[in-house]
Amino acid sequence: MEVNPQVYILVATYNRAHLVEETLISIQNQTYINFKCLITDDNSTDDTEKVVKAFIDKDERFEYYRKPSTYPQGLSATRNFGLDLAQKRDAEFIQFFDDDDIMHPQKLELQMEPFYKNPDLDLTICMYRKFQELETIEFDLNKADNQDCEIVSKNILKSFYLNQFNLNSPGPLWKRKSLANYRFDESLFFAEEREFYLRIFILKSISYVPVKKILFWYRKHPKAITSNLYSNPEIKAESEKRFQDGFLKLVLRQKKPPFYILKSYVRIAIKNGRNDYIKQIQNNLAKPRNFLFPNRLALLIYSKLFQLVKG
Repeated sequence: MEVNPQVYILVATYNRAHLVEETLISIQNQTYINFKCLITDDNSTDDTEKVVKAFIDKDERFEYYRKPSTYPQGLSATRNFGLDLAQKRDAEFIQFFDDDDIMHPQKLELQMEPFYKNPDLDLTICMYRKFQELETIEFDLNKADNQDCEIVSKNILKSFYLNQFNLNSPGPLWKRKSLANYRFDESLFFAEEREFYLRIFILKSISYVPVKKILFWYRKHPKAITSNLYSNPEIKAESEKRFQDGFLKLVLRQKKPPFYILKSYVRIAIKNGRNDYIKQIQNNLAKPRNFLFPNRLALLIYSKLFQLVKG
């Protein structure tokens, strides 16, 4: 692999004039200097464009793009716009990053190292901390051993699905070819990251290395997108329904649908009265599949339990 290949950092932004400069400075301070940072703006109505353009005038590695009308409104489409820009440039590596979070100065450096040893990797993942004020961040790698942030797994799909694995968009550094056939679901305004990663993990055999260091800080604050747009219960409920419906259909199309996912859907069905989930699972069980007998039997019991609860 080429020494120090260029990494494309994709920062999707919206109305972050008060915070985005702190994020960009943390990117600018990377010890790994061969990067391009593409800032895609979901047509902000505040001074985000003014703040960003003043910043990029001083560093040609940063570029600013307002999202065109060919993409719908929302974070998913803004990230897809960035992915499309990177793909047109034949980017080799992709790092998503949020417009209000902070990078450790060595994030790119330490997460690129495993690729030199194994060029066949799909991604590397790091640990993170939550913060509210910039002054509370400590750039000390020797303290980066918090076991509350779990990034090690023998089965990344299972661990992530069961919430045993800490993964969000700023953590992974991806080989771009591993993402070439994937985009965020633009109809989702909630759980879009979760759906994106689950879809990749169930469709693709993933090779990854965990970098057990805290290499970014995830900001928690009242003006976070997830605290405003997604606070609307109707938007959240509709996106959750779209996500659950779509993912179940994807799971059932697999040659060997994971038992733990089917079991969780039966539980969701019992809790929320989703008879259609049970019908889909029962129809799937009726097909000639290579299920282990105890799993098949357990699902049939769950199905009967659902019918009793509904009855």
